[in-house]
Amino acid sequence: MSHTFLRRLACSLFISCIPFALMATDTAPATTHKFSQPFIDAAKKAQPSVVSIRVKLKKGNLRAGQRGEEEVGPEDFWEHFFGGSPFEQRPRQAQPRYASGSGFIVSKDGYLLTNNHNVEDAETIAVQLADGKEYTPKVIGTDPSTDIALLKIDATDLPTLLLADSSKVEVGEWVLAIGNQVGLFQGSVSAGIISAKGRSDLELVRIESFLQTDAAINPGNSGGPLVNLNGEVVGMNTAIASMSGGSIGIGFAVPSDFLHSVMDELIKHGKLTRGWLGVLLQRVDSDIATAVGLERPYGALVSEVAPESPAEKGGLQSGDIILEVQDKTIENAGALRNLVAFMKPGETVTMKVRRSGKEVSLSITIGEMPDARLQNSSMIRDLGFLVEPVTPELAKKHNLETKTGLLVAEVDPESLSYQAGLRPGYVILAVNGKSVATIDEFSNALTSAEKGGRVLLQVKIGTNIRFIAISVE
Repeated sequence: MSHTFLRRLACSLFISCIPFALMATDTAPATTHKFSQPFIDAAKKAQPSVVSIRVKLKKGNLRAGQRGEEEVGPEDFWEHFFGGSPFEQRPRQAQPRYASGSGFIVSKDGYLLTNNHNVEDAETIAVQLADGKEYTPKVIGTDPSTDIALLKIDATDLPTLLLADSSKVEVGEWVLAIGNQVGLFQGSVSAGIISAKGRSDLELVRIESFLQTDAAINPGNSGGPLVNLNGEVVGMNTAIASMSGGSIGIGFAVPSDFLHSVMDELIKHGKLTRGWLGVLLQRVDSDIATAVGLERPYGALVSEVAPESPAEKGGLQSGDIILEVQDKTIENAGALRNLVAFMKPGETVTMKVRRSGKEVSLSITIGEMPDARLQNSSMIRDLGFLVEPVTPELAKKHNLETKTGLLVAEVDPESLSYQAGLRPGYVILAVNGKSVATIDEFSNALTSAEKGGRVLLQVKIGTNIRFIAISVE
């Protein structure tokens, strides 16, 4: 087909559409504007409070490119989305790695919220406001369990966004996603609806109850607000389900109730504590409900209890189905995890459980959730990987053949550790011949290694044992 024909076809289509376009303009402007006005008002209200976040990534950082947040510049746009550029590419020299994301201001004196994965392990952070002003923020605190970070810039009289009550959000409600899409456009707005609520078991973070939306969320949107048509924040754009890296209409946002809770605790205390039971939970389906005599599928089935955990000390047993906590009905395992996580360690609660066809009441004192990733030493991070202790829950989740040691959670593909053969999913049993079962033991073993030397890791891969030597710089 010739280019001439294409041009003629385009012209004929354009000419043939003119009468219809004029007809639409004559008859529908009032209706169209009336429908659009709530979206226009919400966007105007929210956009001034949305910020762009640009970070310089530390050498050997673990998150570069993992969630599609590594910055895409104009020269990379075609490669990122279409697999190649139509323009001639010049050879590139190695450059510092940057990533971009979004955030939004929640107080006139400079507090702002974003995703933890936007600023985690950043060497430097820059925040640019909608008016173009740029600031270097202070990280007040982060919560990897919910992927929330609270930053503070030295400014006053800033435009702010209010956090709505996300428990009142309805499926089908219109929302706008606002953010710095693909590092190119500040404050881009996309519209959609709330597709679902309470999405969990996505394995993105430890505590999950995501809002799902079909509003387009793309790389760079992370940390930006998801707002209702009143211009109030119902969630924080966090992740997408995608095979290509772009939006396919399945996006996830941290609900604003989580944002409010985390922000308040970080402002008051500068850190977070999480409640912990120490159980491995399983969904109660219709077959299990029928087998144990429940009228409907609900509750959380305890499949395993960790030794010396609050659950064991409180009398929970494998096979128990937790039905209520503090007179609050537990609909599923995810709801129980979230409820306990936001409880205060040391708080004693009453649980109603189903055991052997009968209901039993237990009194359990909530413990403090061990956050292994926050305990990883700087040397572990410098080597380019993260570890966490093997628990019964992790052993089952990853089909591990061992219940001791340290699970390799992440490995930077550009690190010496990766080059030496270390991979996520391996279990480290010993360092330089010394068994390790905790973060502290592992950190101490690494610290004793001399710089310029090597550490010898004994790792388990399935049922096989092998040794990996890693250089210590």
